[in-house]
Amino acid sequence: MCVALGEEDNMEQSLTDTKEIARKIMDINEIAYTTYKPIVDDICTRKAPESEVEHLLDYMVGICNDERMLQLFKQVCRSYIDIYPRVITAEIYTYKEMYEES
Repeated sequence: MCVALGEEDNMEQSLTDTKEIARKIMDINEIAYTTYKPIVDDICTRKAPESEVEHLLDYMVGICNDERMLQLFKQVCRSYIDIYPRVITAEIYTYKEMYEES
């Protein structure tokens, strides 16, 4: 493979940039988890109003690309499926539309 002078530097910079983006995504996932964990723990120990559960899941579904956030999302769903089945079912369908391939 013939690489023109300077192309190698661009490839190296691209790799460095990609690693930095991956690190920042991991940082964001960590912040999300540490932010939502106590909120989920709290809401799962009481009977929250339907609107509160719905709002929480609406916010969480957008960041369920991280396994720990997905587990928190599932924890809320399991805690409230019998109380607010319509809301929980709608949020699960939203999750499936966003993350599962057809």
